[in-house]
Amino acid sequence: MRPLIDCLTITVKEKMAPLEGTVHSYSHVDRVFRIATFLVKREKADVELVQIGAILHDIGRTVGEPHNETGARLASEILSGTDFPREKSDRVARIVLHHALPLRDKLETLEEKIVWDADKIDLLGAAGVARVFHWLGKRPFETVVKDCFEELKPIYNLLNTATAKTIAKERHARTMAFLSALEQELSLKDLDMS
Repeated sequence: MRPLIDCLTITVKEKMAPLEGTVHSYSHVDRVFRIATFLVKREKADVELVQIGAILHDIGRTVGEPHNETGARLASEILSGTDFPREKSDRVARIVLHHALPLRDKLETLEEKIVWDADKIDLLGAAGVARVFHWLGKRPFETVVKDCFEELKPIYNLLNTATAKTIAKERHARTMAFLSALEQELSLKDLDMS
């Protein structure tokens, strides 16, 4: 399995090179891969499916939106050029297809849930908040703040696996502390103006 992972890593790095400096660059993919690897070992799911799904989860961002759909097609194409079994390739394509936040209710397998969780954990904590502000940064400030609250607050409670909730607990607390401080400062509640 390792040679396939290594080959896919090279392919994904090359295809994602134009996204360098964005919140969906290869460094995000690498973090999701490492989080997913941590989760899969504790959740006792198919390591190969999870790792390949994690490596390929954002490959569609190199093609166009909706990135999960373009990514599922591209993942199938990439895997068809290897000796990876077709049935497993189809399962990886489903992981890629269903990793987007709004598709949580479509998740069926533990492997899909693990990659979904790993991707969402990378949205929590200091790094997650920074990613969201960077990602939405060209929009009006008030819109970015509103979107940050709407996107980040519910994530922890949406995580699927017990391991994900355990490792994301501290990140979630930091996210909530930041959002609370942001809310107080923007409303000037943090100042004693009485």
